[in-house]
Amino acid sequence: MNNNTLTNPAAYIPMQELSEYHQQLIEQFSDPKLQVPSNVDTPKLMPFNGYYTLDSAIGAFFAIDTNMVIRPTASAPEYDLSLLISLDGKTSTRFAFTGTFDGTTLLQEWTVGGLNINLTFTRTNSSYGPTVTCKGSIALPNQQAIPVTGNTYNNPIPASLYIGDYYFTPSNSTTPVKVMSIGANNQLMYDNGTNSGTLNPVDTYVYNLNMYYFSIVPDANTKVQLIMGTAATQGFACNNMTIKDNKLITRNLSTIPSGIALTPQLYDLSGVTLADFSGYYQIPTTEHPLAFLSIQAQYASTGTKKELELNFVMISYSLDGKTSTGYFFDPFAGMTFDKTTNTLTVPSSSKQSPLTLTFKREYNEVTGSLVNITGNIDGTSVTGSTLFNPVPLSVFGGVAMTNSKGDKLIINNDNSITYTSNNITATFDSLIYVPLMYIVAAPAGAPTLELSLGTDGLRGNTSIVIEKNEKTTAVYAINGPE
Repeated sequence: MNNNTLTNPAAYIPMQELSEYHQQLIEQFSDPKLQVPSNVDTPKLMPFNGYYTLDSAIGAFFAIDTNMVIRPTASAPEYDLSLLISLDGKTSTRFAFTGTFDGTTLLQEWTVGGLNINLTFTRTNSSYGPTVTCKGSIALPNQQAIPVTGNTYNNPIPASLYIGDYYFTPSNSTTPVKVMSIGANNQLMYDNGTNSGTLNPVDTYVYNLNMYYFSIVPDANTKVQLIMGTAATQGFACNNMTIKDNKLITRNLSTIPSGIALTPQLYDLSGVTLADFSGYYQIPTTEHPLAFLSIQAQYASTGTKKELELNFVMISYSLDGKTSTGYFFDPFAGMTFDKTTNTLTVPSSSKQSPLTLTFKREYNEVTGSLVNITGNIDGTSVTGSTLFNPVPLSVFGGVAMTNSKGDKLIINNDNSITYTSNNITATFDSLIYVPLMYIVAAPAGAPTLELSLGTDGLRGNTSIVIEKNEKTTAVYAINGPE
């Protein structure tokens, strides 16, 4: 989608269940006398935040779901942690975390007939794939305990990661306008959608650590959603969605609007494991705290027997946090990735500066990072780490995602999706998928369909769907009132 404002009838509210829960938190704690319920073990459990696919039924999940509440009457961020449970893949319930967690085992025991959870969590620190596994039993109120095992690819992302100034380029201009700023100490400035460059402080908002999602409520008739992400050469990105006067207004924001989007180059990279280290690596220095390296893989399914062997990996970096350089990993240009040492080497040429980086997958309990890097970029020594973890497309499969209007999305496997809209069903065996940001474009050659996948609280797997005719909707694994 281009970087212009889109306005459509608000046929749905993006991330509706999560948005409504955020609205509930904002309204509930608008009274300064009320405190966000806390549990002394919440800080211990928060690092395991995520959606865990369970084996109890197709579509079943267990989620540790943390929301950060910012309000002017509190001197520090407050955290609301919920446990979301669906053992049948058809129904789901949100429970407050009232149990205990010792860093490994979660116990939540109520009186007879209440919820009972006994789950042990294990990190997969050194391997590509799920970040955490869980095993144990869950008994819903007045039901028998069910043994479960599961895993998640998620890793909690704090709001502070997205510190920076965000720009938008209106359709009638070529000059980017600063429309949002995220600062230290959870300061958030926003232009309220005016594109005027005038920012106002936002003193009340809620942020979800699993979906990188801010909720702002400027007034009773307006809801603002900020869905955060990364955009390679353009740094951090934000899908700014506003529901106002029954209209959905969308803006795409970025921290480096001058970053140039490159034309994909497809190679057979089946023997190159650089894609496994997809992530946004912070490489801060005292002078340039927002410097970064981005490794962003995209898989192209072509409907042939080599679906996932054709892919491309964009290498982007910014040593000052303001300007960026980007190019694709090209084995024919002397670029190499040693899968024994996990070392990326890019030789100097007329198109790129020399780069040598070594990646090490290792969970850091203090920072929450999953992979760290050391090396140099264009002669500058760098060290850094990433909190992000790539997620295979098939993780969003299991059950069909639908809505009350008859739209239906099925993730068949890592290479294929089926979508129904206006009673027309089409299967796409040709697509491009970005595992870092859960974005699908289909078909690969000339996309007519764009999916933004994720999870939406009690609704489980969800997708915002944008069709070529700019029809925008959302589908969910577990449906509810819309």
